[in-house]
Formats: sequence, structure tokens, C-alpha cells
Amino acid sequence: MSMRRFIAPLAACLLVSAPIAACSSSDDAGGGGGSITVRVYPLKSEADDKAFWATQVAAFEKANPGIKVTVDVQPWKDRETILVTQITGNKAPDVAYMVPDELRAFQAKGALEPIPDSVPKDGYRPAALNATTVDSKVYGAPILMSVIPGTCDKKVLTAAGITTPPATWDDLMAIAPKLKEKGFYATQLDATQAAAINTTFYPWVWQAGGDIFDQGGNLTVNSPQAVKALTYWTNLVKQGYAPKAEATTAVPLDQSAMAKRKVACEFNIEPNLLEKQWGDDRVVIPPLKDTVQRTYGTVGAYTILKGSKNKAAAAKWISFVTQPQVMAAVDKFGGYFAPKTTANLGYAPGTPAAETEKYLDMGYTGPAVAKGREVQAVIAPEVQAAVLGQKTPEQALQDASKNAQQILSR
Repeated sequence: MSMRRFIAPLAACLLVSAPIAACSSSDDAGGGGGSITVRVYPLKSEADDKAFWATQVAAFEKANPGIKVTVDVQPWKDRETILVTQITGNKAPDVAYMVPDELRAFQAKGALEPIPDSVPKDGYRPAALNATTVDSKVYGAPILMSVIPGTCDKKVLTAAGITTPPATWDDLMAIAPKLKEKGFYATQLDATQAAAINTTFYPWVWQAGGDIFDQGGNLTVNSPQAVKALTYWTNLVKQGYAPKAEATTAVPLDQSAMAKRKVACEFNIEPNLLEKQWGDDRVVIPPLKDTVQRTYGTVGAYTILKGSKNKAAAAKWISFVTQPQVMAAVDKFGGYFAPKTTANLGYAPGTPAAETEKYLDMGYTGPAVAKGREVQAVIAPEVQAAVLGQKTPEQALQDASKNAQQILSR
């Protein structure tokens, strides 16, 4: 689970204009034999992951005796910088795990090969394939999904006399005074500069009917919908319905107001990550709605590097690992959800996992923009400035737009 809530700066090499694939070999041993290296990152611990993948590799090699697979488990930290260095030095893996914003950045620099037709794509949820598709070509074969619906603390709701969890922004604001009167917060916000702002603030923009980029890739961070979302955030903090200190200063989860059972509902953290804090009092609810019902959901996918010398073998590995039974094993091991509806993870009905799974199709990673993560880095401090009351929402997002345009014009 160590990938969750993790955000890293985009590798510096991806910010230059030269295609990094130009430094790589594009030879392709078309027969599908030989050896390949697969880059993955820990779903649990390095030791657990190595043991898990050893079992999968053994099964693959038994079915494909001419191919030797090495699964390279690397830490999440600095993963993009390391991969860029390896690509430019002709030492990159054949297959690499990526999330959508990484995939878009590497694809924009010509470092990825489209996933070939030999890799089955049937059974995928549309949201999964959409997240790995750029210009109508699929560049990643999804292996896992996650989604952040809402989670409410039944203990807090009961203590405040609230019987129905909020379904809309208006609902949340309506129950907030009653919660405050009883000594509770309606929700918790994360406007720290270390936050993965695409998982914290962006969903509120989407729910207001907006986006950070339009479908043409044009920046819309200062749209009326985005201003509405940030205004809603600032109102929650100003009125004491969300803890101001925790909104702008990173606090360990186990020391937060949520852990102290002072927050009614959470919309930034997956329900399974609140098991220690709220236990069986977790009530999973649909994503909130203003004009649109949408939330953040990520997709993890396997990509084929342009410099792979054995793309056919790489494609065979990806076909193997994304078949329903293997996909289910991967996702069950890591505590994620399957991007294929044919992969049954067997979560018991009524459990937080089963309830969360219902909302996978409401998950959204944002539009396919190559410099999306760089833009996040300049939006985050402006959102924080508005929450702190240093700028109006309008001014903050106007400044965010100006700074983001400078990045996009490079």
C-alpha cells in the first residue's frame, strides 16, 4: 500500500524538450523469446513483493519456457529520475509500472511503445483504459485501480444526532453547524503543499462541473467552477467546519482530528486506510456531488519502454499478468481493485472494500496532459494561500493560472 498518498517531483529529465527515447535502442526481437526486465514498486514490503512476484514469474516461465523474466522491485522514491537515467543510459527495463501522469509525461517524450493488439483489452472498465490512452492509443495495460469515495465515522454522526450521511455539497454544509455545536468537524481538508493536490482539491473542481484542463488540453484552473470549489473550501475552514491547522500543516494520520474521532466525514483518503482509526464505524458513501458526481481514482498500468530489445516477450508478460486470475491475485495481494470486471477479488458484501468497489467507475485521473504534475506543483501553494486567507479564491487561482502557463509554454 506504500504507493498511496505518495507524490514525487517529476524527473528533471522529463522537463527538457528533447525526446528521451532518442537515447534508447529500439531493436525488437520479434519472436518473443529471450529475457526481459520488469520494473515494479512495492505494494506491501520489498520482501513480500519479491516473494509474490517470484511465484508469478515461475508460473509465466513454465507457460513460456523460452522467456526469462526478472522482476525488479524498486523503491517509490525518485522512481522517475532513476528511470530517466536508465533510459538515457540504455539500461532501462523492458516493462515499467506507471500511473497516468507518469505515463503521459513519458509518452510525450517518446519513451513508450503503444500496447500491441496482442495484449487482450476486453473486460476492462472504460475508466481504466481511458486513463492510459493518449491520442486514441493505449500506452498502458491497467493492472490495478483505486478510488476515493466518501467515508463517514458512524460514531461521530450518531453523537451529533445525524442519521443520514451527506450526499451533496449542500448536505455537508447543512449538517456542519450541528456537528460544530457538538464539538466535531464536518470534514478534513488537505491544502498542504506536500499534498497530492489531484487527489485532494481537484475532485471538488470536478464536482463543481469544471476541470484543471479542458478536453483540448487548455488550462482552465481559474474557471468559475474552480473558483466555486476553492470558495467552498475556504468557507468550510472560515466557519470552523474543517480544522484549519491540519488543512495547511501536514499532520501524521494517527495524530489527526480524524484519529481523535473529531471528524464526521472524509473525502481525501480511501476507506481501507481508515481501518485503524475508525474500525467498524466506517460508513462508505458515494462521492459527493455539486453539479457532477465524480472523485479521484488512480490506475496503475504496465507500459512497454520504446528502448526494449524484446517487445514481443514484454507483451507476452503483460498479457499474462493482466489475465483475470493473475490480476485478481495482484490486486488482492496489494489491497487494490481490479480494472477488469472479469477479475473477481471476492470482497465480502457489505465490507468497506466491497462498498468502495461500487464507485470505481466514478474515479477520474484527470485529462491526459503531459505536464500535469508540474502544474500541480504551482497550484498547490495558491490553494493553500486561499485557505489561509492570504488571497481570495479568485486571486489565488488567477495566480495559479499565470504560473502554470509559464510551465506549459516551455
